[in-house]
Amino acid sequence: MNMEPDVFCFSPTGGGEKIARAIRKGLGDGCGKSPCIFVVPVYGGRMPDLAKKAFGNVHATGNNPAVLAVVYGNRAFEGALAELAEFVSERGFNPVAAGAFVCEHSYSTSETPVAAGRPDAEDLKAAEEFGRLAGEKILAGNLMPVNAADLQDEPSPEASVNRFMAFVREFKEQQSAAPRAFLPELDKDRCSGCGICLAVCPATAIRADFSIDASRCVACCACVKKCPSHAWIFMSPFARPLSENFSLRKSPRWIL
Repeated sequence: MNMEPDVFCFSPTGGGEKIARAIRKGLGDGCGKSPCIFVVPVYGGRMPDLAKKAFGNVHATGNNPAVLAVVYGNRAFEGALAELAEFVSERGFNPVAAGAFVCEHSYSTSETPVAAGRPDAEDLKAAEEFGRLAGEKILAGNLMPVNAADLQDEPSPEASVNRFMAFVREFKEQQSAAPRAFLPELDKDRCSGCGICLAVCPATAIRADFSIDASRCVACCACVKKCPSHAWIFMSPFARPLSENFSLRKSPRWIL
């Protein structure tokens, strides 16, 4: 989704859009050559292919400065920020600032909260400050690109990481023995037929009869988060281990 001429944001559940707007507010309008802001979510430590597709026709001329941010669900952003930086660089942009911000995980529920309610006021204030600092750098004529790979994840407790990785290994073994697709499910008694889920699904995975095309669904949970009737449910097996092992609040990080 392109929110403004200089803001390119892929945000199925809306958290990244809030971060993008806060960065844009901090950046202001006095930085000289207008920078572009790119914000994408992290899916399994990577930049989503859907985001690459959404921004595939975006190109710059003249080494246009870019401010980058990834949003993740309090576990880890891994290589996603570096991947975003490489992606925009290949399209003629100059990444002069890069950051990582926490947003509520797509799998978060009231029973298994994962960064519930984020980005909160503190996060948005930090994103605005990041934008302000990026603007100051650009206004000063410092267009030195950053190495996004230098920005590292805030460490999680070793025991938590080990427990989660043990779960991942067991899950992969189970899937290898008996593959199962985990998809959002619709409570037809709650569904009003409004069609909002079809409109917000970035992968066009929801058919007209509200069934799910498993080959398209990326489990972003836009349908779950944005259904006004709360008719969609997604019971991810990852929700509980994520909630149990990554409950400690992680902070925004950036590099300029």
